[in-house]
Amino acid sequence: LVNFATHSSLFDLLIVSKLRHRFPKIFGKPKWISNITGTPTCVDDVTTAMIGPFPELNDFNAITAMVRLPVVLKGVPPECRYWSIQAFLSGGKEIVSGNQIVCDKEFSLDEDGKYTLTISATKPSSGSWIDSGDAVMAKMIVIRAFCCNPGSGWRTPDLYAKDGSMTKMSETERIAGPCALSRTVSSGPVTRLKTSLLANAFFLLGFPQYARAVVTGGLGAVLMRRMALRKVDKKMRGLLLGVRKLKPNVDVSMPAARASLGGSAKHSYFTMIYDAREGDVVVSGVLKWKKDGKDMFRYTSVTCYEFNALPLPSYFDDRSLTGHAVPQGDKEKYDVVLTTKPTRKKGLNEIDVSQYPFGVVVVRLVYPVDDNVL
Repeated sequence: LVNFATHSSLFDLLIVSKLRHRFPKIFGKPKWISNITGTPTCVDDVTTAMIGPFPELNDFNAITAMVRLPVVLKGVPPECRYWSIQAFLSGGKEIVSGNQIVCDKEFSLDEDGKYTLTISATKPSSGSWIDSGDAVMAKMIVIRAFCCNPGSGWRTPDLYAKDGSMTKMSETERIAGPCALSRTVSSGPVTRLKTSLLANAFFLLGFPQYARAVVTGGLGAVLMRRMALRKVDKKMRGLLLGVRKLKPNVDVSMPAARASLGGSAKHSYFTMIYDAREGDVVVSGVLKWKKDGKDMFRYTSVTCYEFNALPLPSYFDDRSLTGHAVPQGDKEKYDVVLTTKPTRKKGLNEIDVSQYPFGVVVVRLVYPVDDNVL
């Protein structure tokens, strides 16, 4: 238990953030946690599954939790196709107007190219603003960066308490992107086990009884990881198969208008259950849609997941999908084949689901111009 708590950011996100809120002098300032592997702020896969839905393979998030309002964020826009900052509010009425998220084109930048975002009940005289209503706390503040430019890096914003002195609450940490998927690198239980062993290496030299304790602690962390992922798996199956009663390869869970991601229609998810154990499954969707010369949405993707919310290694977005024009129409469509026996043919959109032939497929639609697009 101690080993898991020490080496899992899930513990920090769920427990320490609450203690930090109540006892800031003891537990320090809020800090950012990221889903990007290879950085000091990276979460493990248990945390990523627990705080789902799992982010897009090229959607790099940074999260800070339990932040007392009002607060001011100051930073530099990341180098990517699309980015946004969202506040999940608590302690007051739910804000469902969509104003709790600000997207890249909505930010006003100063002459140095930097943004200032205030989360408060009263509108500031300058900069961007998220209306917190009568909420006294942000459960989470999330930064999303879609399709980071190859080789680029970006930094999380500085976080300030909005008082007379503008007290700095957290340090800026560099978040690199794009990087590999967490499950394909040693950022999960292996890292926790290695860290535990290295940290206690001096015990291994002369005290075998401590070595047994260290190894047992490491194995305990691995077992707890499996238990946590099984819990997520059971919960997701109960929601999709039990509550929503989705039929595999048939039903689609549609995003409710202006209901995705806590009241914002700017990120919309279509969820389906696929079953490719007895044959290929084809997912058809809209790749591009122009109306009067205007794009009807900014980004779309197709990603497959296990029921524990961890993604399969391959996916498609609107830059990698091969589409086909619709005769006498203003749309371009795509077909994605979910298969256990990929042919690797050029121009064929295939996702290899042999690793997990029964799971969840999510189609994302970012920034539709209105609810009718959904």
